[in-house]
Amino acid sequence: MSSIVTVHARHSASLLMLTLSVILSASAFTACASPSDPDAPVTLRVFAASSLAEAVTEAADAFQAERPGVIIERHYAGSSRLRAQLEEGAEADVFISADSRQIAQAAHLLRGGSRVAIAMNELVVALAGSGAPLHHLTQLADPGVDIVIALPDVPAGRYARALITVMGAEPGFPANYEERVLANVVSEEANARAVLAKVLLGEADAGFVYRTDLRGTDLAWLDIPRQDGIDIVYEGAALLDSDHPADAGEFLAFLAEPRGQTILQSHGFLPPEADVIGGATPAARTAQ
Repeated sequence: MSSIVTVHARHSASLLMLTLSVILSASAFTACASPSDPDAPVTLRVFAASSLAEAVTEAADAFQAERPGVIIERHYAGSSRLRAQLEEGAEADVFISADSRQIAQAAHLLRGGSRVAIAMNELVVALAGSGAPLHHLTQLADPGVDIVIALPDVPAGRYARALITVMGAEPGFPANYEERVLANVVSEEANARAVLAKVLLGEADAGFVYRTDLRGTDLAWLDIPRQDGIDIVYEGAALLDSDHPADAGEFLAFLAEPRGQTILQSHGFLPPEADVIGGATPAARTAQ
């Protein structure tokens, strides 16, 4: 009997030691992987407007090269969709929008004082290679012209509609210009890149896109004269719930400083102008 008890006791002791060993190993692993470990890599989640995809990707790579301990995850979509995702609880550290309105609407989710303007852009009318040639903006009101535009709650769509309204009041434009142009709209898309895709596929004669979207295509386009009060400004901010607010702020600063500005401008973006940045911190500017 005593030998049986001894064997059981030894077996129980062995199990206890094994259990303690597993617990201690797991604790050691957890400690090594803890975010408080200064040597642990930091993952920074960046939500950025789809029109910034190539530029922000290159800037993120450059930032990571300087900061080996930082890994930047990029998520691109229309600015209004990104804001909606944040409203629904999506986790992010940085939000970069193609307009100030989306930033303002998400203000309760953003860290105070972190807003910064990083770039400007221009809207143009991209022209398909097929169909009747268009030589002037007034022709967008002609019967039978198929136009693609972004949705009204998307920055590209809001900018386009504002420009159409203003152009309609200009001398030389036909009566009811705004009404006639909007009547020619055959599709409304989630972002400017989707508009461009429709034009590239020949599914429309013309589409309102950002000038930067035309890079790498052979599409012709019509310039839209700059209108007072309609400035396409990209703003970014750090999320209030970010686990890495300092790193988020440093990435935004990188985009606004000469190194980041050089990358953005190499992709066709314009430096922000201090007099059009409604309340945001002016970004550093470099010569083009």
